[in-house]
Amino acid sequence: MTGFVGNCAIALTIVGSALAQGKWYPEVLNDGTPAGELLNVSGTQIYQSYPALYSKNSTPAVLFVTDIYGLPLLQNKLLADSIAKAGYLVVLPDLFKGDAIPVQTPEGGLNLTAWRLRHSTDEIDSIIASTIKYIQTDLGAKKIGGVGYCFGGKYVPRFLAEGKGLDAGFIAHPSGLETAEIQAIAHPITIAAGELDTAFNVTGRHAAESILQTKNATYQLNLYSGAPHGFAVRPDLSVPRQKYAKETAFFQAVRWFDAWL
Repeated sequence: MTGFVGNCAIALTIVGSALAQGKWYPEVLNDGTPAGELLNVSGTQIYQSYPALYSKNSTPAVLFVTDIYGLPLLQNKLLADSIAKAGYLVVLPDLFKGDAIPVQTPEGGLNLTAWRLRHSTDEIDSIIASTIKYIQTDLGAKKIGGVGYCFGGKYVPRFLAEGKGLDAGFIAHPSGLETAEIQAIAHPITIAAGELDTAFNVTGRHAAESILQTKNATYQLNLYSGAPHGFAVRPDLSVPRQKYAKETAFFQAVRWFDAWL
């Protein structure tokens, strides 16, 4: 596993609960009951999860941009809770207005053409922009990070462009990520990639790394062996390499936010 911040190599080998630079990190939650609350904010359903020591106007926030399974997926809400336990206010909007892909539907072989037409880039951008405004105004967050998984991995970079609202970002196994979106990134980004992911494959990884290096971005790219698409949210926990990849990608995200938010 290798990582890069600028031109510097970093080894990240944290597993289980971690202690780094004097801070304790919780384990990532894989089962249980979600601890956050559901809110309706200007017509958008939002799952909001709070850290133990939450203070309006001072606690940094993390915008959680989901995969195609969206708000209904238990693992998404538990992952939001895990990030909250690490000290962040987490806001997860329903990007699909109740039309997420059913959680029992396997991703492999899905034909998403008609579904994607119902959820255009402009529409998703609008929901994310309004959620960021809510975080800034109603919640008073001065710093906002973004996490994006699969489908959401396209959108966090879009809002890391100058003036779009995110101050740092983490994406895992992104799908549909375009060259122009990477080129426009203006704030620190860390990427978790899976060796077996065909959506963000070796060509896509190398292209993203080349762009980020050329523009002297603050970035990190970690490659997880044996990790398929979706590993940071929905791995097969009976497979040790997949379980490790999810755990370590979680620490990768929260350590990044600790450094840059």
